[in-house]
Amino acid sequence: MAELPHVAEIFINYRRQDCPAAAGRLADRLHAEFGADQVFLDVGDIVPGADFVQTLERALGGATVVLALVGPNWLQAATRDGWRRLDDPQDFVRREIELALAHGKPVIPVLLEGARMPQSHELPPSIQAFASCQAVALANDRWDADTTALIGVLASQYGIAPASLHGQIAGTWWRHPVGLAIDLMELLVHPRALIARRMGNGVAAGADGALLRSLAMLVLCLALGNLLLGMALQGPPLRWLAPGITLGLLVAAALSATLAAAWRLVRRAPGWRRVATPFAYLFAGAWLYFCVGAFVMLLGVELVQPLVLEHFIAQASREGTVGLPAASALLAQALRGPALAGVVIGSAAWLAGLVWCIRGWATFRIALGAGNVAACSATLLWLAILLALATLASWVAA
Repeated sequence: MAELPHVAEIFINYRRQDCPAAAGRLADRLHAEFGADQVFLDVGDIVPGADFVQTLERALGGATVVLALVGPNWLQAATRDGWRRLDDPQDFVRREIELALAHGKPVIPVLLEGARMPQSHELPPSIQAFASCQAVALANDRWDADTTALIGVLASQYGIAPASLHGQIAGTWWRHPVGLAIDLMELLVHPRALIARRMGNGVAAGADGALLRSLAMLVLCLALGNLLLGMALQGPPLRWLAPGITLGLLVAAALSATLAAAWRLVRRAPGWRRVATPFAYLFAGAWLYFCVGAFVMLLGVELVQPLVLEHFIAQASREGTVGLPAASALLAQALRGPALAGVVIGSAAWLAGLVWCIRGWATFRIALGAGNVAACSATLLWLAILLALATLASWVAA
């Protein structure tokens, strides 16, 4: 499998025949400010042998923002036969904008050399939303000031760190808890973008640094989730911490191992580490969403009837399955007022977590350079393996 390119935070979309000099000049400025590895310029960054569409999807999926450079001939650029390039569904510029809009990425039209912003009726239907994007203009006589303003927007509104700061945080991330906290916030909102960037070029996903960083995120989320559960149950929160983290790591290792086996059977993808890195991020986020929902539900129940959960656990553990109906009836009595509101809010958190998992699961397809069929096959095979193992475990227990 061909090595995938690095994933950059800034994706530049431009037409070479339109404004190559201005595009190169802007790319040089962005390279100097943010670092070359944070700027994906064009198809020249795609390594030979890589699938074009999959590589573009991966680059756009990991990008924070897309800069679409619009020159004087951007709208009317034509082929030798006189056909407008934007009307060709296979046109590179059009396809990149389509993918960016489909991914929900912020697209900033950058007007160069006096170009005007195109109107929606002048664009193909698939990219008419591009006409509504807020544009910035870079004038030749105000180049330094305009590019400085654009860099300020990228840094302040989209959180793209300068090369010097990025190098400090990325190189010694374990010494900068704030970097891990920022990653956590982005993970809970944009999982594919964060995971794709942290995995580097795909091969780097199996490297020790990428794996250790994903494990640090997993431990952080396991700790936060278990602290929430401990506080909701009104006991010493720390009593849940060590066993919860240990059990979570063991479950994550087992699930990622079976998933890696499924991928290997479907696509002969490289070993466990290539799968474990993104899985650690997804398991971490899923666990945190689950714990937030459970915390809200349990908190509502405790506000209505304090210590009811401890009574429920004590009675169920003392009498086993025989006492479960009575214990459940005790718990049902507390489901009123704030408890019902907590159930609704907690269920909403769980639903948001489910949607988040579905969105984030595409990370495996993008990172491993696989198609939809291979990704679905690996996922279904993984679920079948888990179901078979669960059935075997229940049979042995019986």
